[in-house]
Amino acid sequence: METLMIIFQIILAILIVLIVLVNVTKGSEYGAVFRGAEAIFGGAGPTSFLNKVTIFLVILFFLNSLLLTKLTSSKHKLHLPDKPQAESPMKTPPVPTPPITTPKDIPTPPSRQ
Repeated sequence: METLMIIFQIILAILIVLIVLVNVTKGSEYGAVFRGAEAIFGGAGPTSFLNKVTIFLVILFFLNSLLLTKLTSSKHKLHLPDKPQAESPMKTPPVPTPPITTPKDIPTPPSRQ
């Protein structure tokens, strides 16, 4: 399921890039290429149709991203035990630390008065 959603995400990303590249805005020099498209898409031309398709693809991309995040986070969730485990009977004793001793022959600096 996750693999299919990742493939769908990649296809959506490619389609969004292609639609945005093909999208013709007012004042664009490439508008002359799509003048014949007015008969297919209506009087407004392909711009409003492509804008609607772009919005639809972006919404699908966003929702698919949320679903992929939810699936991935629930799949890799760290499962902690509900109750603390009982102490093991073979408890290791603490290691004793040796007492700190200072040698008596360390010279101390004279005090200033």
